[in-house]
Amino acid sequence: MGRRKKIFLKSVRFKITLWYMLILAVVLCVFSVLIYQNLENRLYESVDDLIRSRAEGIADAIDTYWETKKLEALEDGENIETYSKVDNNNFAKIAHNWVEEKSKDVKLINTIVQIFDSNGKQIVSSKNISGRFTLPREILCSTLRGNDHLYNLDIDMPGDKELPLRVFTMPVMERGQTAYIIQVASPLNLIFSGLNKLKATLLILVPLSVFSTAALGVFLVTLALNPVDSMIKTIRQITAENLKLRIDIPDTKDEIKRLADTFNNMLARLDHAFSFEKQFIQDVSHELRTPLTILKGELEITLKKNRSSQEYKSVLMSSLEEINKISRMVESLLTLARLDSQQIKFSMERLELTDLLERVLDDMRVLAIQKAIGIDLFNQDKITVEADENQMSCVFFNLLDNAVKYTPPNGKVTVEVHKSNNFARVKVSDTGIGIPEDALRHIFDRFYQVEKSRSTSGFGLGLCIVKSIVDAHHGQIEVESRQEQGTTITVSLPLLPSP
Repeated sequence: MGRRKKIFLKSVRFKITLWYMLILAVVLCVFSVLIYQNLENRLYESVDDLIRSRAEGIADAIDTYWETKKLEALEDGENIETYSKVDNNNFAKIAHNWVEEKSKDVKLINTIVQIFDSNGKQIVSSKNISGRFTLPREILCSTLRGNDHLYNLDIDMPGDKELPLRVFTMPVMERGQTAYIIQVASPLNLIFSGLNKLKATLLILVPLSVFSTAALGVFLVTLALNPVDSMIKTIRQITAENLKLRIDIPDTKDEIKRLADTFNNMLARLDHAFSFEKQFIQDVSHELRTPLTILKGELEITLKKNRSSQEYKSVLMSSLEEINKISRMVESLLTLARLDSQQIKFSMERLELTDLLERVLDDMRVLAIQKAIGIDLFNQDKITVEADENQMSCVFFNLLDNAVKYTPPNGKVTVEVHKSNNFARVKVSDTGIGIPEDALRHIFDRFYQVEKSRSTSGFGLGLCIVKSIVDAHHGQIEVESRQEQGTTITVSLPLLPSP
């Protein structure tokens, strides 16, 4: 059980689920904080608008009441100049009476009202809060300069309780100075209660949502990775003996399908490599068996009785010839192995193709003359590439050697050099026996020999070496051939940019 738990904790399922939970938790927490702050701001804005409008309404109502009293005084013949709101006992009585009358108004049930004179002395206060808080000195000074104020305040209530209030203080101006100050407050306990309930709800819902979604995520991840489990079962059955086995490709267009395609392609390459290795071992064994059999047979026959010195010499020369064959084949195989493993370090330099071909042709004309084969070179001057001179000499020597070898007497071999599409192209053409169409795609395989050429002394490694060298120079090699009409092999090498 413990081992399974450890495996699960290290699995892709667990990691995906864990990351999903973390991301979801962060998103939900941010979302919850934004909701909480937005609601809190909206509630405060609503309370602020409410107490501000009520303060303004109270000021308008008191002013209206006060103007009515002034008119009554004017009708009674009193001097209205004495009816100033600043430090006026009559105004204090009017304000007190108005608050008393409106204390039972439905609109003001949850509203606390206080009125102060310009000295900060309380004129009147709601009965339910009378004497419980005063006007702070700094608020008074700022209000006398004509500023409004909104702030929170906690006041002590009976039973060692505190009542949170949102307070709005507003000056009422008369003739450029503060006549009196209205302070309206609204309790915040309902807002705090609502916010606390929201907070508690979010604290429950967020973890619950994260864990319930995680459980669903495990199920979905398991469902999504089922094709991977199927692939694993198939992969476990694949061995060196059944590399033909392939993974079932899911009918999707996702990463799992790409993974299956990639793995099947890898299996195909491994299958080809294993098949090639088996074929290579068989071919090497076949090629070595013939000279070794000849060596063994000649030596066994020679040792059966005494021979003359001439006979011993003949056997030794024959044995040396077979040993040379084996040596050449081993040398060719070593060259191929070094090319495949990129152990051969090419000495890249500027190389004039025409000069190189002329030197190779000088050596090949000795063999061509023996078969009365003509060799012609058609070239464009100053065709320069970057290449290893020794390796490219090996390429063209092999191509010309094959051309001469498989061309009947009195035939013809031509070499053409020209430029085309930023490449230097060397065409080696002959009038030889040609290559069957079905053999063209195999001629660069190791040990492959066309049946008509089996009687020659080659091993089928020359063209394979040629292609490896050309590939290492970032070049291309192409073959065109028709039986009994001849063969053309084209080597393309990148040109050096013009100076």
